[in-house]
Amino acid sequence: MTRSRLALSFGEKLDVVVPQDVHLILGEVGPLEDTSETPEQVLAASAQDRPKKPGSIVVAPAREGSPLLVQAIVYDFDHTPPAREVHVFEALLAAFEEARTRGLRSVAVQPLGTAHAGLDPARFLGLLAQVCYSSAEMGTTLRRVHLLLPSPEELVRYEALLQTLVEKRGRKPAP
Repeated sequence: MTRSRLALSFGEKLDVVVPQDVHLILGEVGPLEDTSETPEQVLAASAQDRPKKPGSIVVAPAREGSPLLVQAIVYDFDHTPPAREVHVFEALLAAFEEARTRGLRSVAVQPLGTAHAGLDPARFLGLLAQVCYSSAEMGTTLRRVHLLLPSPEELVRYEALLQTLVEKRGRKPAP
């Protein structure tokens, strides 16, 4: 069993889709790497970078023995609410397409866009289910989608939401 701050894995490789904080204002920041560039060079290089469009993804370089990290761009703090359904849906679609292209069999997804006054968790699950069904219809290689949650309390909350979602999908429309 492998334990990390993001997931538990029981012998199966997980590839991870996480929301990306492009401005590093939402929380944890890892250690900064020392660089041989001067501060002026770093600033000049960063001035040429343009922010990624909400709804897009960034795929980190693959590292042997490590899960593939896909960062979903879903927050735009120039707008209220900062996360929108369309951006979460587009990012999920892009991540699932990336998984299909790479022949991945499983992915792990954090609840995208649900923090910082964003989407309701039930709406996120609805979008995730929609993307899963669409991917299955289009012939995906994915066989498992894992939901990464930060705490046991969130697990209980999401289990109830998933049960409600399953019950809604199981109902047949009245004639």
